[in-house]
Amino acid sequence: PLCGGGGYAGIYRFVANLFRELLRIDTSNEYYVYTKDDFAFPVLNPRWRKRILSHDPNRGLGSRWGQTGLKYMISRDELDVFWSTFHFFPFGLPASLPKVVTVYDLGWRRHPGTMTVRNYLTHRLLANSCTFKADHIITISEFTAAELQTLGIARAKVSVTYPASEAAYKPSDQTQAARYIAHKYGTSEDYICTVGTIEPRKNLVTLLRAISILKKRSWTFQLLVAGASGWKNSGIYEAVRKCGLTEADVLFLGYVPESDMPALYCGARLFVFPSLYEGFGIPLVEAMACGTPVVASNSSSLPEVVQDAAVLVSPRSSEEFADAMSRVAHDLELRSSMIAKGLGRAGSFNWESSAREVLNVLTTLARGQELTSQGLRP
Repeated sequence: PLCGGGGYAGIYRFVANLFRELLRIDTSNEYYVYTKDDFAFPVLNPRWRKRILSHDPNRGLGSRWGQTGLKYMISRDELDVFWSTFHFFPFGLPASLPKVVTVYDLGWRRHPGTMTVRNYLTHRLLANSCTFKADHIITISEFTAAELQTLGIARAKVSVTYPASEAAYKPSDQTQAARYIAHKYGTSEDYICTVGTIEPRKNLVTLLRAISILKKRSWTFQLLVAGASGWKNSGIYEAVRKCGLTEADVLFLGYVPESDMPALYCGARLFVFPSLYEGFGIPLVEAMACGTPVVASNSSSLPEVVQDAAVLVSPRSSEEFADAMSRVAHDLELRSSMIAKGLGRAGSFNWESSAREVLNVLTTLARGQELTSQGLRP
């Protein structure tokens, strides 16, 4: 496997959970984990070996991660199959070595304006080439599998491996959870929340405008935004001012430690996810697993993830978001139904099942056999 890095919050969590389950369920295969720099994931099993490029004396001056140095390591280890946990792999790998890439979404292609020019050009240069050259593709939703088909990638070449939530995400007393969050972060105990990097693709401006609409209707819930600061976000903070909102209306918490995330969800009156485009959207599953009703965009993979367990609205309509949020916050019968459906839907995603799907892909290709599975569909 090629490990991404902690900078990619959702990707890193996807990889770390799959690694954890593979460590547990696979008692026969050997793994080499290639990484530019050391990372926190503990590889305690002797059948798992880290290969850290920055520690390798043979990498050579000027070697670039993902190309010269990594290619050298892979050739030296004589792999049976190579799995990149991103959609790039080094050029010049042996043609006989089966290669698997992981494609999370095609955001770089569908919404290039929501990423930096440098990232866009890197993706445009490498992603298409590696995707077509790969022997198999792992992706995280049927939506992304369908996106790949529009590029000419055969569906049989793709396995869908859904993310899930961790065991810590489960219902708890809402009042106690809200009180804990309010005390630690200086928030109101009456709040709703959203989770994600502060960047254009998360569509927070639409949500802020919805809060402005609700404020005129005597809305009393504070919006808590949990997520690290991304890029091109000055317009988001400017929208707070333009909408006439104060910290009593919306509070940016920044990065919230993983240990506090279950309480953040459980204490919320509802979870709102206005994103324009997602390959999956792990926060949706986490919120449902905590018994928190969800209002989300009806775009990209989000309807696939939540099915009938959430209220879905247009990502471009602040009015629709405002109406849906108000209804879900106050309609007790609707809330009860959504909570029950959400818990059931969240329970259909399972890290062990996803890891077994990955293991099936890797072992089948390593044996030179043809893959017939097209992924898990909870």
